[in-house]
This record gives sequence, C-alpha cells and structure tokens, in this order.
Amino acid sequence: MMNILDELSNLSDFHELRERASLSICSWKAEHEDIYAEFKNKMDNISAGDLSALDAMFNLACDCLADKPMGKNVSSLPDFGSAEEIWQNLPQYAKSYIAETSKEDGKATKDNCLSLIEEATDYMNACMSFVPSFVSNLKAKAMDEENDVIRCMYYYMMFDGGSTKMIKTLNTILNEEILDQEDMAMIHGAVGFMVPSSIDLGVGTKESWEKVATSCDPEIWKDISYELSKSEGNRGRKVEIKCIDSLLIGNKSALKAQILCFIKENPEAICLAYMLKALIRADAIKESVSYATFHRAIEQFTGRKYGIDSPQRRFGEIKDFGFHGAQKGSWAKAKEIIFRWSNIFEAVA
Repeated sequence: MMNILDELSNLSDFHELRERASLSICSWKAEHEDIYAEFKNKMDNISAGDLSALDAMFNLACDCLADKPMGKNVSSLPDFGSAEEIWQNLPQYAKSYIAETSKEDGKATKDNCLSLIEEATDYMNACMSFVPSFVSNLKAKAMDEENDVIRCMYYYMMFDGGSTKMIKTLNTILNEEILDQEDMAMIHGAVGFMVPSSIDLGVGTKESWEKVATSCDPEIWKDISYELSKSEGNRGRKVEIKCIDSLLIGNKSALKAQILCFIKENPEAICLAYMLKALIRADAIKESVSYATFHRAIEQFTGRKYGIDSPQRRFGEIKDFGFHGAQKGSWAKAKEIIFRWSNIFEAVA
C-alpha cells in the first residue's frame, strides 16, 4: 500500500531539496529578468481583465493531469470525518454557500446540506487519487529548461510576495465587480488557504498580512484576521535564499570569474569570510547581506558544500574590524587576503 505522502515528498530531506530548488530558481531569474518581468506584469493586470497568466497556469495544470490515476493502491487519503463533523467545523460563509447550493424547491434542509457534503468528500477523495501522477508530471516539467511558467510561479510566490499580491488583486475585483455567492466563497477560500500556507512556508509573516488586511475590504479583512488569530505566527527574521548573481553589484561575469580564482587560491572554508569582506570593501556586494545568505549562494554557484560555522564566526569577528596598525598571526593573513582581493574585485567591478 502506498502512502500518498511518500509520492509527494521525502520529508527527511524536504528542507534541503527546497533550498536547492530555491537557489536554482533565483539563479534562473537573475539570468531571465525580462521573462519574469513580463510574467509579473501579466499578474498585476489580472484585475484589469488580462487573464493570460492564469490561462498559462491552467494549461500547465491540465498538461500535468493524467487521464487516469497511477496504477497504484493509494492509502492514507485524508480522513475528512463524517458529514456532520465537517458541517460543524465549516466557517459561516461555507455553510451559507452549501445551504444556497443544496436548495430544493427554494428550501434548504440539513439533510440536503449533509448530502452535498458527502458528495463533495467522495469527489475530493477521487481527486486525491490523481495527485501522485500530477506531482510526478509536474516534477518532469519543472526539469524542462524551456518551461518558464513553473519558474516564474515559484519565484513569484516564494520570493516576490505573490500571496499578498494575489489577495490585493482579489480585493480590487471585489470592489469593482458585482460578485455572487459562489464568487465570494472562492475569495474566502483563497484567503483561508494563502494566509496560513504562506506563514507556514516562511514566505509571509503575521506582520505582513496585518498590513495587507488594513487596506482590504471588510469581507477580506475579517478573513485575514480570522486566519491570523489561528496562526502561531512567524515574526522572526527569514533566511534569505539568493543566487550569487542577485548579490553581486557591477560586472557580474568578471566578478564571478575572480570569485572562482579566489576559491582556487584560498580553498579553506574560513576564507569565504575574507572573500565576503573583500567584496563588501570593493562595493561589489551590499554591506547588509548576511554571511549565511552569501554562503548559500557560493555553495550553489560552485556546486560545493562548505561548513558554515567557522567562516560565519570569523566573519562576525572581522565585520567591524578596522585592521588598523600591524597585525599578527591569522589576523595578518586575513588582512593580506582581504586587502589584496578588495583591490582585485574593485578593479573588475
């Protein structure tokens, strides 16, 4: 029997896989700014009636959907509980929508509502049997270097505040269009999904959603506030994931070539701290960039793994060190490397 989660991901290495994917997407975006800018412009114009971005996403989803489920016996499907239990836990907008949809002869009874819930539960379980094949096909398309839609969607949602921007778009539609109960149910559902999922993924915080809520229609404001009240929150600093191209300032190709020369000449992991300090002194990287962000970018750029503890600790020691006067031992070596390579990086930047 196959557990459906086994097909979706190996949870033991999920965070490592996500980080590798994020670095790859950031690197792609840095080299294809024009493609991403076009995608983002289309997303911004959805409320004005431009549905080309949504059309591309739906076409992608249709391409990934198999004609029939995988030939595997899928176990561990979600246990939605009884229809009565589901009804008791539904938000009021969902109950109202179900009651309106299940009316017979202009009346909605409790039995009609529960019957509709049972039908929906059976339908969801049937849909879940297609998930393994859908994810498998999506993975294959993600590996296709010519498929820009997936890369644009990933960057938009993970790094460009896509969730909050989409809710703002829905708010604009809510204010400018005449919506029926089904439309409102979809908007409520979108808020109910995007707020907690963005916080769980670490791409949004309670604070960022609170700012969005203040500018939204009362209907959406209430939904956001309700979801935030249930969330444990994520107000801490998020780890930035960026590629080396997005960190460098100036002639990036020349700087990357010199970075490889630096690593060849100074292969010890601790020397990465000296390289970051040299790049900052050469105005080739902003001083605000954290060592952890730089370290991950170097690993992705070189394809090598370095221990982070030693260089991160050393960078903290030298970050505000002026190197005034004579230095001794390892500090003398650090000063020589930093000053020499600052001049090299500055010359090519």
